Amino acid sequence: MSDEPTQSPAGTPDPDEPQTHLETVLQEGQADEAKAGQVIATFLSEEVFFLSREQVTEETENVQPLLLQNKDGEPVIALFTHVNRIPETYIAEAPFAVRVVGAAVIDNLSGAGLVLNPGHQLGFEIPADGVEAIKRDFAPDGSPAGQAPAEPTDDGGTPPVS
Repeated sequence: MSDEPTQSPAGTPDPDEPQTHLETVLQEGQADEAKAGQVIATFLSEEVFFLSREQVTEETENVQPLLLQNKDGEPVIALFTHVNRIPETYIAEAPFAVRVVGAAVIDNLSGAGLVLNPGHQLGFEIPADGVEAIKRDFAPDGSPAGQAPAEPTDDGGTPPVS
């Protein structure tokens, strides 16, 4: 899979088709609930975007991402899988898109949930308690917590589990 936009015959990305690896995995997970863990693991290891009212640099100490409220009035950070998924109304409010790995968002999020691709079918919402569950159940690389990822063998495969 590549992260190149899916092109329609006219040469513009089809907004309903996955545009990133994360969106492809998410679409598969929406069709098969058994893949929910794979969706979260992929989210943790893939790059996403959040919006900021101010430009963010390596020297920026306090980042204020765009927060929305979900239908229950709880705060959620808006995240996007691709810049093409960011609605113009959000850009007007917070014009700087900041690229981060999903695990960094989870690690730094406290007291708020997240919504991926708000308003789009290729998205999801995780409430604040769900974020805490991800911190508990997954390592930052997407593997189950307490379980180190398998190390490759000399032949490029993974070693057998004892």
